[in-house]
Amino acid sequence: MSEASFYHGSLDDDIHGVAATFRVALVLLAASKARVLPALVHDDDELEDESKQRHVDTSSSAAETNVSSMADSGANKPEASERAKEHWKKVALVRNAARRFRIASDGDAFAGRSRRGSETPLSRKSSESSGPGGSFRRPSWVKDPAFTPDDSTTGGKQVTIKIDDHGFGLSPDKLETMLELPHGEENRAILDGLGGVTGIANLLKTDTKAGVPESAEDHAARKEVYGANTYPEQPPKQFWEYVWDACQDTTLLILVMCGVGSLPAGMLIEDPVEGWYEGAGILFACIIVVTVTAVNDYQQDLQFRDLDSRNKDIEVSVVRGGTVKKISLYDLMAGDVVTLATGDQICSDGVLIEAQELAIDESSMTGESLLVKKSHALDPFMLSGTKVADGYGKFLVTCVGTKTEWGRLMASGTDPDAVSGQIERLERQKESGEISEEQFEEQKTALEEAADDSHETPLQIRLSGLATNIGKLGLGVAILVFIVLMARFIVTVVQDGSTKDDAKTVLEIFAIAITIVVVAVPEGLPLAVTLSLAYSMKKMMNDQALVRHLKACETMGGATTICSDKTGTLTTNNMTVTRAMAGGKVLDKQNDKGKPANDVASFSKDAVALIGESLFGNAEGIVYPPDETSNGEPVITGKPTEVAILRYGVALGLIFDDVTGGLEKLKVDPFNSAKKRSGTAMKNATGAVRVHWKGASEIILGMCSKELKEDGSEQEMSEARRTEILDLIAEMAAGTLRTLCVAYTSCPSGTTFGEDDELPDSGLTLLLLVGIKDPCRPGVPEAVLRCQRAGVVVRMVTGDNVTTAKAIARECHILSDDGMAVEGAEFRKMTNAERLARFGPRLEKLQVMARSSPSDKYDLVHMLRNLGDVVGVTGDGTNDARALKEADIGLSMGIAGTQVAQKSSDIVVLDDNFASISTIIRWGRSVYSNIQKFVQFQLTVNIAALTLNFIAAIVLGHVPLNAVQLLWVNLIMDTMGALALATEPPREELMNRKPYGRTEPLISPVMWRNILVQAAFQLVVLFIYVFAGYELWGLEEVKYKMVAGDDGIMNKVKLTHHESLEQTDTRTLNSIIFNTFVFCQIFNEINARRMEELNVMDGFFANSYFVNIIVITCVCQVILVELLGAFANTVPLSWQQWLICVAVGSLAMPLAVLGKFIPIPDTSVFDRFASRAAGADTLESDEVTKMHMDRIAELEKQVDELKSRAEKAEAKVSELTKK
Repeated sequence: MSEASFYHGSLDDDIHGVAATFRVALVLLAASKARVLPALVHDDDELEDESKQRHVDTSSSAAETNVSSMADSGANKPEASERAKEHWKKVALVRNAARRFRIASDGDAFAGRSRRGSETPLSRKSSESSGPGGSFRRPSWVKDPAFTPDDSTTGGKQVTIKIDDHGFGLSPDKLETMLELPHGEENRAILDGLGGVTGIANLLKTDTKAGVPESAEDHAARKEVYGANTYPEQPPKQFWEYVWDACQDTTLLILVMCGVGSLPAGMLIEDPVEGWYEGAGILFACIIVVTVTAVNDYQQDLQFRDLDSRNKDIEVSVVRGGTVKKISLYDLMAGDVVTLATGDQICSDGVLIEAQELAIDESSMTGESLLVKKSHALDPFMLSGTKVADGYGKFLVTCVGTKTEWGRLMASGTDPDAVSGQIERLERQKESGEISEEQFEEQKTALEEAADDSHETPLQIRLSGLATNIGKLGLGVAILVFIVLMARFIVTVVQDGSTKDDAKTVLEIFAIAITIVVVAVPEGLPLAVTLSLAYSMKKMMNDQALVRHLKACETMGGATTICSDKTGTLTTNNMTVTRAMAGGKVLDKQNDKGKPANDVASFSKDAVALIGESLFGNAEGIVYPPDETSNGEPVITGKPTEVAILRYGVALGLIFDDVTGGLEKLKVDPFNSAKKRSGTAMKNATGAVRVHWKGASEIILGMCSKELKEDGSEQEMSEARRTEILDLIAEMAAGTLRTLCVAYTSCPSGTTFGEDDELPDSGLTLLLLVGIKDPCRPGVPEAVLRCQRAGVVVRMVTGDNVTTAKAIARECHILSDDGMAVEGAEFRKMTNAERLARFGPRLEKLQVMARSSPSDKYDLVHMLRNLGDVVGVTGDGTNDARALKEADIGLSMGIAGTQVAQKSSDIVVLDDNFASISTIIRWGRSVYSNIQKFVQFQLTVNIAALTLNFIAAIVLGHVPLNAVQLLWVNLIMDTMGALALATEPPREELMNRKPYGRTEPLISPVMWRNILVQAAFQLVVLFIYVFAGYELWGLEEVKYKMVAGDDGIMNKVKLTHHESLEQTDTRTLNSIIFNTFVFCQIFNEINARRMEELNVMDGFFANSYFVNIIVITCVCQVILVELLGAFANTVPLSWQQWLICVAVGSLAMPLAVLGKFIPIPDTSVFDRFASRAAGADTLESDEVTKMHMDRIAELEKQVDELKSRAEKAEAKVSELTKK
């Protein structure tokens, strides 16, 4: 076998350099002198010094000769080897690629790995020179294939764990070395020397069929010796780091400077004892804002880390104690037997046991996009972090956790799945010529955009823009207030002369201006989104939805159409064969045990053998004997359809082990959703070779020309008989049965099949037709009606027969009387213009797509998005990944979904139930609604506070709310308001609204009405207090003071600005204004809970978050006014004053009810603007159609160009492959 067969890398121009990659380690070992050592050995002094101290055994001259001879073919090609070495440095995903080629002694090379947590990983394939002039040699335990397996010493040093204590015959280091990249001849030599996979299994005390024993003691021993399947994680961000981030806010820093400046100014100018109060008050308020912000951010990070850990925890199918079971990837151990199917992720390193057309995507580890075929002859090594692209099989786990190649990368801080790791792979593909510069830039941009999306959602982006605009307005108001106050101050100084309070007055004016900016900038808007999403994500777990991407929560609320799978989503996925036809007879189900009414007793022995061979031999599942949990029934594993077929075979009286024991599989063509069929070539005990097919009934029947009779004879299938069978298929499908056909063809004795040979698929003999019942899930029809009531169009996209699909769709209320169904092949052939003409300008009549392939699903999703729909799509297969990524919201299935599909999705539906999808829509709408509530509340506060301070500054020359008070209002408005309103639970009334789609304005006409009503009310009350408060509250405004002159006569002198604010009655009035303003916000916060409903108290006490925040706000307000007056510049109020403040604030609630009777137009200016921006709603139907057709024509042209480019690329790959 050639070395190139071990390496499925990029098709580099220098093919010799790539092939020579596999000889690099051997070439280095065979070098007679260490001339290349300076370029390869230890690039830092510490390791160089360490290497000088290592003991080297020089007594293995025989090993040197042996290795030299093995590497002789590569030793005379130093240039090619150097190129190969450099190539591998680029391919290897490590931070310092040169370390792959460091040389270490055969002892410490392994001892170093046992201390991986504290030492730099060294090469495990090369050994260090024996000295300045010494020779290279192989590790001593590799030199002789017949080495003693239980020898746990490496290079004369004892490893930490004595494996003899537990009876295992292999050390972790030996297994680790066998799997080290790049895979080549040396890996194969180690594997063969250990006796292949069977030998390794024996040494690991496991069985390739039954797996590890079910013993807690055995499991503990394996984890002690070989480690747990966990990876080191980056340490979480510490709380103080969030505090530091919160302190970076520019406006807060300026306020801190103002507070610091006020401390000496107050103590020097006023009173050393009490003069520091105001400055300390500003600083204290800043500390509270920073603390609350940091606590919120820290808590959200903890929640997201928890959700991220759930995303990473995937289930793995293993065989333990002879039984297949699902376990967490973190429970995998060395010795486990893992079963693989298309779409699975490989979570450990290992060696292949068996494979059927198994193709692995190893791009995450090697950066190469070509799939790697796995077999004992080609490449039997499995790598953690890779994915199954096609086929199925089993492998033996040899390394877990940080002993795997993936684990070592994670330990070094490199995540191959992260954006940075993917960009590195793209760079290598560009360098090798696999992709062009243009493709590299395009894919890199897409990855970076995806990374940005994962950090900031679309709604956060919109709110950030809104916050920026409001902040600019606030900055303008602050500048104007500063200019006005400073102008009045200067005029006063010019007229009356300077005083000792002037410096502090200037500081106060500056602090007020900065505080206005702090209040005006609604930093709580993005915070509200984060809080609402985090709250929703946590609660949605209880509703069977695991959110993988934040943006999916909010986007789901705007979904206008859902393209749903049938099997497992709309149905139970609990399949049972209820009708069957074999030998020309219809076999119907008689009882719950699945026994056919007409069993196969009348069938000949040959006919029964053929049926059993086809049912059990051409299957991806296995039938195990009954266990203690199966109530005496056999344990059957596999996909639901496979389980139904196997269960039916058992019901016919067939024994799985007896049938399959004498079968040898020659070649397998696995099932996928595009072909809708699977085939297996097998040889039985008599040497007869047959190819068995199973799949969609129409497809398999179309491949048949004969039919098996009861006596085992084959009869030509007439057209009349074919029509009869088609009628039976239609009858079954109309009864909501899923139909499958089973057929076979014989091959000449001794027929073999090569890797590129196709299985014969014509002239087949029909064996069996089965009708499988997959009942509609309880609650699904109601959930579909719920979505339709919410304005969401539900479509079924399935691979089933169109008749079956239509029957199920009607049962689920998806297919209406005027709705249409289409087969994927027909939809595929239609142009986009034809689709619009047939199904409507928005494809509104298309409700069912049957016999669809993953590409059909992608085309449908792509077209709907281009027509302006916000599309959610469900998927469970590997081939669905493209459609899941294309959709606005990708929904994968948690039970039936493959790991590839789940990683491509935004939300994982944990119970595979469509009813959960309708609940997700409600949660999405709740997120959007809660954000709107907060925006309404915050804008009301902003308008009132900015207008009050601006007008008061111009008219009176001072503002009624000082810096500390404004900071408290900011805290209520931003952080606490976000906490209260963002955690409102979803209500069913949200499902009575139309989806907001892509273009609906964030601030609706209803919100503008509520904002203006409340802001007007607050401003009227506050202006009355500001301009007539003294008379209204019976207070005296003191403007002058009596000062004795030089002649002893008392003179009337005007109070300075600072002195006037310190008057008791003035402080009392400002305290009343501040108190009333805060309670207006508290009651308006309650109003914001229900923007349209009259009863704002509905469900008030059900939301403990909201109630607690309101109570905390009220208590803090009392403390601030009554006890912290020195800091907030307030005075204690009488109980009558408190009562009036609260009563005036509470008027906001009845006023809000009256305001909701103010009519608003159905279409506002904002709606019209949004419609024009969308380019659809204001146009007539014909214009809409024309616009869509023009857009689609343009897209079709782009598709043609992409196809042309793909064909050219394919031709180039083919040419390079031949070379």
